[in-house]
Amino acid sequence: MRFSRLAGLVTAVMTMVGCSEPSDAPTTPNIPPLAYVRYINAVPDTLNTTVRFIDQVEYSPMTFVNVAFRALGQGNYQPTAAGSRKFRVFTADAVNFSAAGNTTVLVDTTITFEAGKYYTLLHSGFARAGASPRQRIVVLNDVFPTVTGANIALRAIHQAFGVGAVDLHAAPSATATLSSATRLVPNFAEAAVSPYVTAAVGPLAAAVTAPGAFTALVAAAAPAGTAGTTSVDPIGGSTIGGSIITAIAYPASPANSAGARFAAPGIVYYLDKQPPRTTP
Repeated sequence: MRFSRLAGLVTAVMTMVGCSEPSDAPTTPNIPPLAYVRYINAVPDTLNTTVRFIDQVEYSPMTFVNVAFRALGQGNYQPTAAGSRKFRVFTADAVNFSAAGNTTVLVDTTITFEAGKYYTLLHSGFARAGASPRQRIVVLNDVFPTVTGANIALRAIHQAFGVGAVDLHAAPSATATLSSATRLVPNFAEAAVSPYVTAAVGPLAAAVTAPGAFTALVAAAAPAGTAGTTSVDPIGGSTIGGSIITAIAYPASPANSAGARFAAPGIVYYLDKQPPRTTP
């Protein structure tokens, strides 16, 4: 009788232990729906800038820090919790890159990002009083075209305020002769964003002229890129099929600029999407 009671007690304890969860069982993180966001500083007349998402720390970009004029926030597209997101853009103290070094608030806004989509936060315009257009965040929904291995895709953005409308040309080099055959976008207005245009792989330079003219006001060659191997992935560029690129035309820095100085207008290229991987 005592033996049977003891056996029943042991069975009950073993059953309880068998149903318990181990204390060190691995857990799966609860990853929210994500969008992908990058930041470009196109404001020529102020200090470097820093972007801070202030609604939550988790799944917020933390790398858009001390971004110079014409520069891309570190890390290109960053995974960001989708939904309505509040952030601020500050002028960045060139010595103290931490939150304590942030000073003037340039932008305080809320933007809704949709899961699975890619966005460019283009910080456009001028920060100084009386300058026009006033600085603001322009949100670009980056929808990438399908590009075959023999082609690339290129779009352009006109941020050279004060220049007026221009013709945009695509040529084999920055010194190539321009003509109506090289004209890619005629009468390209300030603040305009062109659609992506497909082109064959090869050396490529963007050039800007006055409308109807063929003398370049500014021209710059696109990065060629680097072909991949069985052990190294390719790096995108005009000679690497599948690359998707944005070219932005910028003004010279104003005389009263407090940040990075550029004596002349310029064209800067940003890689939107890398070509397909080649490593096994």
